[in-house]
This record gives sequence, C-alpha cells and structure tokens, in this order.
Amino acid sequence: MLWFCNRVERPLRFIGIHCNRDSDSYELLVLYPDGSEEAECFEDASSMVDAAKKLGKDLARLGWEPCPTASAVAPRES
Repeated sequence: MLWFCNRVERPLRFIGIHCNRDSDSYELLVLYPDGSEEAECFEDASSMVDAAKKLGKDLARLGWEPCPTASAVAPRES
C-alpha cells in the first residue's frame, strides 16, 4: 500500500494505492479521502505497475506527494 497526502489541504487528506494479484488477474485499488474506492483489473503485472506509476505522476501534478513514512511492504506469506 502506498499513501499520498496533500499537505496544503486541511484537514490533511490521504489517498491510498494498493496493487494486488488475485487469482489470474492483477488489481489496482485506489482509496479516496471520502472513503470511496475504485478498482481496475489488469491481465499482467507490468500493465498494473504502469498504471500505478501514471497515477502517482498524476497525483504529483495535483499537489499530492508520497507520505514521508510511506514504504513499500513485501507481501506476507500465509
């Protein structure tokens, strides 16, 4: 999960981006500040990663930035 914040807005708002592999597809899930979610499915990992990078760049152009404490988390094994 990657978190983005907009330090200009008050109260501080966050957007979360989660990339996931589920069965035979890959999913990009976006969690918006109002609690809504948007998901998009992809057939391969590279397409999902490309979409996540584009979303990150789009957010940066709108004044959003990765949270300072954000870090990539490796998936846990069951």
